[in-house]
Amino acid sequence: MKKLKILIVDDQKLFIDSLRKVLMGQEDSIGSVSTTLNGKEAIQFVQNNAVDIILMDIHMPVMDGIEATKIIHRKYPDIRILMLTTFGYDEYVKDAMKYGAVGFLLKDISSEELLTSIQGASNGLRIVSPIIIDGAYKTPCNSAEQKAIPDWYYQLTHREKEILILVQRGYSNEEIAGQILLSIQTVKNYLSSIYEKMYVKNRFQAMRLAMEYKVDSLPLR
Repeated sequence: MKKLKILIVDDQKLFIDSLRKVLMGQEDSIGSVSTTLNGKEAIQFVQNNAVDIILMDIHMPVMDGIEATKIIHRKYPDIRILMLTTFGYDEYVKDAMKYGAVGFLLKDISSEELLTSIQGASNGLRIVSPIIIDGAYKTPCNSAEQKAIPDWYYQLTHREKEILILVQRGYSNEEIAGQILLSIQTVKNYLSSIYEKMYVKNRFQAMRLAMEYKVDSLPLR
């Protein structure tokens, strides 16, 4: 049996370290497990290294998983790309499939399901977690085109909209501060105001709501 070469692409180091440990325990079927922190690094890696399967996060700084999937699939169509998502089926999942991903898995799946999915993908199967399939039938109206712009969006200032877009894309407070040249404390102050206007309690809720309405595609003004 051919031993697979795996690349994990995710900006959460604790997550990729845990995932790598699980995969490296499968010595009979997995030959190597490499990691990168964003889509740009993934593209650079596959240019210089053989890869069979990529486990690709969707929301990452520098370059997200959808854009990276599009580029990698166009240049290296034999590489099988499985998206790792926290939120289930949404417009980002649709886009990734359109650009060449062969499957989607929730990040909280069991180790056994992950390993089975990797083997299935390597054998040419399309792999989609049952929960995500279920979501595809239950949430047909979640696209930004079918949703009105929410009232809270009009309450945000131009700067708050910029910050919310970066939150949606998975940027940390430090990365947001560097991106728009503000102090970290100022970013935190903006986030408090954003949460209040969105009627949410934390970053996770704000990110989910921003993703639902795809605020990165809405007008800034």
